[in-house]
Amino acid sequence: MAELGYMFAISNGVAAILQIISGSLSDKYGRKKLNAFGTFLGIFPPIFYLLARSWTDLIPWVILSGLSTGLILPIRWSMTADYSTVKIRALAYSWINIAMFLGSTVAPLFGGFIADALGLQAPFLSCFVLVTLGFVCSLLFRETKKADRKLTQTENGANVSFLSVVLIFSSLNLIQAIGVGIYNPITAVFIKDKFSVDYTGVGLLFAVGFGLSSMIVQIPGGILATKYSKKMIIVVTILLSTPFFGLFALSRTFIESIVFMFLSNAILNLSWPAFQDLLMELTPPTRRGFMNGFSATSFWIGMMIGSAISGVMWERFGMFFPYYVSAIAVLLSVIPPLFLKEAQNKTEA
Repeated sequence: MAELGYMFAISNGVAAILQIISGSLSDKYGRKKLNAFGTFLGIFPPIFYLLARSWTDLIPWVILSGLSTGLILPIRWSMTADYSTVKIRALAYSWINIAMFLGSTVAPLFGGFIADALGLQAPFLSCFVLVTLGFVCSLLFRETKKADRKLTQTENGANVSFLSVVLIFSSLNLIQAIGVGIYNPITAVFIKDKFSVDYTGVGLLFAVGFGLSSMIVQIPGGILATKYSKKMIIVVTILLSTPFFGLFALSRTFIESIVFMFLSNAILNLSWPAFQDLLMELTPPTRRGFMNGFSATSFWIGMMIGSAISGVMWERFGMFFPYYVSAIAVLLSVIPPLFLKEAQNKTEA
């Protein structure tokens, strides 16, 4: 379990280191080519995973996977803001999130099924094909030139310094990601040990509990973000989702574990459009890449920390303990957004 956590931590750590650099470079030189290069790097790890003979052989390829993730994530979030106007930005993020979570719904179920039916090599080969198709798609993007991103110098309209925005959002991401990072590496093993399910069952858990639950709340989340206080949405969803992260450990049946995972992610991720829209609202247009990079870096550092300690906590304190710590970390992430100040007047662009 500790070694499994270390693998997640290495990949997350590399992604964290690179994202501020990637976002800043995209602000200065453009986003299309850097996004395509990052996607291209992601083609290779699935194939090289198949050649590994020990867990240490995986290290170079999880590093390469982290490099790919670190390059593309802040750029893609910035491109969404570049392409959209202030009026529709929250809903634009909703649709982008739906696309991402649709993949997160289908992929685990498909991966688990073909692993049971065709062997453990099949999911990695499928991943190789899909990432290759993603690279082709990345070549079709339109570059968002500096003139396109320069909407208005007072777009955010908020009476908050940029440094305080960076610190608040980064603190929220770091604390919350520790909780999520603890949860992710151990859950597949937890479910298999506790309920004796196969890979298809594990895939079903993540498909419904994470992918589907997160996907179906994106449009409602985007609508809420255009009508109500985005700060309030973030705070309320954190508070309401926290208990279910801990209750997952107390699941008495496999179905109950799916329900608890579904509720924790559906409620928490209802705030994603509000979070992303507010982040861009409080960021000057010419610094979107940097802000998204810094925000993502703090998240992946949290994921790295959570992943690194999850297996250790399991081995020292038992299989339930990490989930209780995960819930506490998610709850503590409600503190930073309390210090945010939203814009009083929104301008359209």
